[in-house]
Amino acid sequence: MADPVAETSAPSAEANHTDLVARLRAELAEKTEQIGSANARAAVYEGKERSRIAAWQPEAEFFMRDFVNDEIDNYHQGTSLKTDVAPLGVWAQEYTNKADLASQGALAAVSYVASKGIKRLREQASANASASETLASTMKQNEELAEKNSKLQRDYDDALAIMEERQKGLETLQAELSRAGLMQEKFAFSKISSREANPPPVAAMAAPPAALETVKAEASKAATSGAGKANPLECDLMTSLLARSSGGLRYTHSNTNHAWVGAPSGEQDIASVLRSASKF
Repeated sequence: MADPVAETSAPSAEANHTDLVARLRAELAEKTEQIGSANARAAVYEGKERSRIAAWQPEAEFFMRDFVNDEIDNYHQGTSLKTDVAPLGVWAQEYTNKADLASQGALAAVSYVASKGIKRLREQASANASASETLASTMKQNEELAEKNSKLQRDYDDALAIMEERQKGLETLQAELSRAGLMQEKFAFSKISSREANPPPVAAMAAPPAALETVKAEASKAATSGAGKANPLECDLMTSLLARSSGGLRYTHSNTNHAWVGAPSGEQDIASVLRSASKF
């Protein structure tokens, strides 16, 4: 005869097993969903982080490879430093693809900052060099302008000196003309109104002084003299004197009996007197 207790416990154990399996499956599905959500969030974060540090890669490659190799080539030749730092150049090219992204960010950030600083210092040095060249060019132009200014100042001083000499000469000429009666009006040549830039009115210049008219009249008379020449200075002096003389060619009797003032007999002519004077 079968045990009723055993028959009753068997269905109960089977039911508990079924419930346990169902519960575990539900928990597994829940955990799987949670893990999936976490992985999705992690993937989003990792993608953003990878994109962020990937933007530093060009600067990291410049600092870890280009700059370091240039420094070694220029200042550390004959050493093994280039071989020692070669892995860093490889790392700069590959660090964005590494699985452990969190451990790559710090070194990439340092490389980025260092690269930016080096480039900024180089630009400043280049700007300083350009400023030095501009300053040198400006100083040269300043020296040329100073030299031109000095020359202009010397020319100006020379012009003032010449103007003062000319003014003194004009004043002297004015005094001589006034003394000779050829100028009645006096000009102050130190004033601008008395210089050539502002000449006197045409009416005043058209009326010559009376003394000047007298001189011109005398010159006109000399031009119409018996010699028939326009310039009195071109006439023969002896002919002019004889033409205006009222005496003859003989020399009158001297009351003093002096041999040169007059001949006692009054017989000698001017030619004989000149010959006697040439022998004296």
